[in-house]
Amino acid sequence: MKNSIYFLAPAFMILVGLHVFSNVVLTFMLFYGWLLAIPLFQQKGEGAFLGWKWSTSNVVIGIGTGLLFFVFIFGGMYWLHSYFIDLEKLNRLLEEWGFSGSGVIGLILVLLIINPVLEEMYWRGFMHERLNRNFRVWQTILFTSFFYTLYHFLSILPMFEYPFNIIAVLPVFIAGVLWGYIREWTGSIVAAVVSHALGDLGVMCVYWFIVR
Repeated sequence: MKNSIYFLAPAFMILVGLHVFSNVVLTFMLFYGWLLAIPLFQQKGEGAFLGWKWSTSNVVIGIGTGLLFFVFIFGGMYWLHSYFIDLEKLNRLLEEWGFSGSGVIGLILVLLIINPVLEEMYWRGFMHERLNRNFRVWQTILFTSFFYTLYHFLSILPMFEYPFNIIAVLPVFIAGVLWGYIREWTGSIVAAVVSHALGDLGVMCVYWFIVR
């Protein structure tokens, strides 16, 4: 029962914040509040491993894979955005959600700094360690990647034109699987955090140079 809550709660926070209240700031408060509070609270109770094991090789792996994600995201959208995105519709949606105006720089910094740290700490740190106690590694990675992808689907769905909004979640799932294997291989979430941050930088470059 606990695992079901841990799997679904992040998606529920996105659903409430974006689709019920249409408010990015509220979404961030609910979503990141959950991602931070649960691992820290459970770490006290269960001694859950959050994966902060630093090494030069972990950083190098993160930079290498992250640059691949950056090129794939920004390069791909630079050439193909006219097929994927209705820019006028997307800007209206972002304005409706509150992702606009003078506060947008702060929101971007949250997505570039806080987002990769908390998402990786939750999925590849806390949940990965928790599931590894009862499941095989490949099952753990598939479970965490699927539910990590689930809430991205909720935010991506209204942003892209059909059927590209469905297709767009596949790279998210693939990234989750890769970061899960990197975490298992290195015994740390550091490489995944660095890689994730560079991937998010690609997304923000799409917003800054193409969308807005």
